[in-house]
Amino acid sequence: MMKKLLSILILLGLCFIPLPVHAAEKERITVRSVAAVLHSDKTITVTETLQLSLPPNEDYELFLNLPDNSQMKAEKVKLISEQAVLDPQWNSIQFNRDPQVELQLEYTLQLFQDEDEQADTLTLNLARSPLDLPTDKLHVELQLDPELRRDNWILDCGQSGNLCRYGEGRWQDQTFVFDSNQVLDYQDVNLILNFDEGTFASAPVYLWPSRYTLWRIEIEVLPQMDLQVHQEILWTRQSDDLDPMLDLFLGWPSYPDAQLKEVVISDPALEVSKYGFLKLPETQEVALTLDYRIELTSSADQWRLNFDDSMNQAQIDELEVTLRMPQDLEVMTDFYNVLNYDDHKKMTMERSEDGRQLHLSSTQTLTGDDRVSLTIEIPNSMQRVLCGSMGFWSMFAIGVLLAAGLFRGLNRSANRRSIGELPNGVNPVQAALLTHRQTESEMLAAVIVNWAARNYIQVQMDGRTFRLFRRRSLIHQPQWEKQFMHSLFHLGDGNSVTAEEIRLRGQACVQEALQQAKSEAAQWRHPGLSGLRWLLILLSVLPPVILLWMQVQQTHRLVVAILLGGGLLRLSFILGSRILARKQGKKGSRIQFAGLALLWLILLEWVMEYFVLRSLPLAISYISMAAVQVLLVPMKPLNPEGLRLRQQVVQWRGDLKQMPDKKLDEWLERDPEYALKSYGYARTLNVADVWEKRFYPRVLPLLETVVDAGGQPERIWVLDELYDRLQHCLKNE
Repeated sequence: MMKKLLSILILLGLCFIPLPVHAAEKERITVRSVAAVLHSDKTITVTETLQLSLPPNEDYELFLNLPDNSQMKAEKVKLISEQAVLDPQWNSIQFNRDPQVELQLEYTLQLFQDEDEQADTLTLNLARSPLDLPTDKLHVELQLDPELRRDNWILDCGQSGNLCRYGEGRWQDQTFVFDSNQVLDYQDVNLILNFDEGTFASAPVYLWPSRYTLWRIEIEVLPQMDLQVHQEILWTRQSDDLDPMLDLFLGWPSYPDAQLKEVVISDPALEVSKYGFLKLPETQEVALTLDYRIELTSSADQWRLNFDDSMNQAQIDELEVTLRMPQDLEVMTDFYNVLNYDDHKKMTMERSEDGRQLHLSSTQTLTGDDRVSLTIEIPNSMQRVLCGSMGFWSMFAIGVLLAAGLFRGLNRSANRRSIGELPNGVNPVQAALLTHRQTESEMLAAVIVNWAARNYIQVQMDGRTFRLFRRRSLIHQPQWEKQFMHSLFHLGDGNSVTAEEIRLRGQACVQEALQQAKSEAAQWRHPGLSGLRWLLILLSVLPPVILLWMQVQQTHRLVVAILLGGGLLRLSFILGSRILARKQGKKGSRIQFAGLALLWLILLEWVMEYFVLRSLPLAISYISMAAVQVLLVPMKPLNPEGLRLRQQVVQWRGDLKQMPDKKLDEWLERDPEYALKSYGYARTLNVADVWEKRFYPRVLPLLETVVDAGGQPERIWVLDELYDRLQHCLKNE
């Protein structure tokens, strides 16, 4: 049964492996036909016919991917179709449920003058789909106005010489025709046209929506790896294409991995959102100073800062960045598009000799196509792993674990008896109940052997049969044991009973005796501590659940959280239950237990990988929860009397394994019946093999209360045979 359970758990764990999920049917463009005309007024009118194959979906939406940069901009976008609707505000197309859709797009591309020396070169990406989908078949016709005279052309598809591995391009008079010969899955097919000098000299120059005439930033990295930021901004609005927003986080970590603190703005009318965005005023020109601190709230491993303001599509006339650090930290820079073909730098960088200060400054205007960024590595020794609510709940988890350990430690008796002393006041079945072992009707055989050891009965063995004779009544034993002896001998003549009589008519009294033994064992339980035990178990589950929910709010991976978190919770309880089963004497492979523990660690690692914070607090909370289950699930709190009796049982079981041979010989010399008296306890406490190794090699006296058919005492090794026969008679068949 356990092998099947382990197989199911392993298969369940494998189901959690993050595998890429591919839809059986993907959206795509089956046919795309483009008819375009390049006019002498530096515009291109485009008409596109798109045939789409879409998987069935009630609400299907795709965003248009039309050019909008310093080279060209799409204008006058028009959609002609009865199967879709254009949302001009969000530049998106919403479709109905038809799997086959045909669209017609009409728009105009406004070309802008290039300020470099290749002003008469035009590059068009023919394969760029406005819906950003793979295209099965592409046909393009680009017609030039008669006034335009091209000098030469190149079809660049990764190969030179006007050759293209994705299709064939050719000229028909003033019209360029291209047909693809394979699926275009986001490849570039660039048509580069060179015109006569001066052809595009009169094209308009692109005007960026925003312009920073000055952007000065001073950043101080504090010892705890927070950032103290000072900004000076002179900003000008140049168009109303967008609402200008300033990102005070300057990159990542951002909300909720970091928080803004102590924000001071020179304009008191401006407010910063909790996400770190500052909406700039409606006026044309703005002069601002900002002072604030960015505080880490997660175990981030780096700061990544951006100084290009791509959000506002801004032109930056003068950019100056000063970075001060408490020590020589690893800093990486990324200048994208700030080097032109003449290898002329738009940015300069200087670092102090001690490595603690970095200075960046622009040498010429930066546009929205340029990127300037810094990455500051956070040393492991400085990573903030216990902060805010994350730190509170991780400490709460540790507190519950310490409370569980203290609770378990206090629920023990410290009274130590003589080494090897047998339990006093409990019979073998009660010893098993005190140590939370599994009790069955066959275990009453140990009680009968214990009667023989205490001279309450005599056992006569004759071949494959045996008979019990009562010598004297029980006096100080529990009531259920007295009732069991009375009922057992009344299966015979009242003073003796045979094995056959027990087997045929003894099931009722056996079951009644076992039930009474279990019910009387409740006298040793501590009700108040039992409630506290369950409270600690439930409290241990609280931190991982709360921390996981906090992670979900930041990553929106609810299904993953339920699967991984639920798997960890379930496995934690299973691990505790497996330890309880082993304590109850149920056979369980160590390999199975190790496999469950390994699966638990694998799931924990996946939880750490799936969530942004990769937080040590979350790992601490799960480890603490699992430890609490292992500590408390197998534990049954006892009152002082129960603790005293259990201590006797546990101590004797340990002494049997560890006490020196000399000490064991002393017990046998003091009490010749010591081996017989301890046999029943060894059986119910699952140390019968240890008992055999300790006693069989020794010379032991004959068993006076276990005799053969002629009344002669038997040897000690006959106990195994007697015990097996008794179990067979008492077994509930």
